[in-house]
Amino acid sequence: MIFETKGTPFHELENLDFSLENWLNSWYPKICKYLNIDSKEDIISLTSIAKLYQSNLSESDLREKIEAKKIVILAPGVNLEQEFNTYLSNNSITDKLLMCADGATSFLISKKIIPDFITTDIDGKVEDQIFAQKQGSTILLHVHGDNKNLVDKYIKKISKMNFLITTQSKPVNGTFNFLGFTDGDRAVCLSALMKARNATLIGFDFGQTIGKFSKADLLSENMKQRKLKKFTIAKSIINWCAKTGLEINFI
Repeated sequence: MIFETKGTPFHELENLDFSLENWLNSWYPKICKYLNIDSKEDIISLTSIAKLYQSNLSESDLREKIEAKKIVILAPGVNLEQEFNTYLSNNSITDKLLMCADGATSFLISKKIIPDFITTDIDGKVEDQIFAQKQGSTILLHVHGDNKNLVDKYIKKISKMNFLITTQSKPVNGTFNFLGFTDGDRAVCLSALMKARNATLIGFDFGQTIGKFSKADLLSENMKQRKLKKFTIAKSIINWCAKTGLEINFI
């Protein structure tokens, strides 16, 4: 077990087989209830987008890039900068694949580093993510019921380069569900599904403070409390990933 989750709402799901079936039948309904998400809105948004745009990379494309590779996954937590600097002082990133969860992309861009993959529902600084994509990043664009307006605004640009459309509900043609819910834990799920050699997590703080790269200063108190509830979900999902045999390391 990576995180202590006993007594939390999702602890009992961590022992389920790591599969799309168990995600759709067990994890997703429970998350929807926990966060008062209307699953129908997720499907409506996905279907609407998929009528106009489809992923231009496939699951096999991702597997070819990720399988047996060492992965470094950055999330926009409070300790992102400190942990990344610590990591660089002892490790090289030239032999690693870099995955960024949404707002962590802006941090890497500030360091003049381009990630290989970005998992995002585009509530971070989207301009930085598109800039990174122009330099070679692949964007996994997550579509759900609450971000359709943002997706509508940016997908025309994003779809001109390497990207995949992902969903937390049942996928439709041209879209994928690689499991997971938050941008960070979806990157961990992706690494597990694509049989990465290992994954080092940086900026996965999961405390009571929200990092600046998550636009903490722009969040209302209700939004902050909702994000903290998402941390509870993410910890159990990462535990679930660890039980696939993926070696997960922290700084």
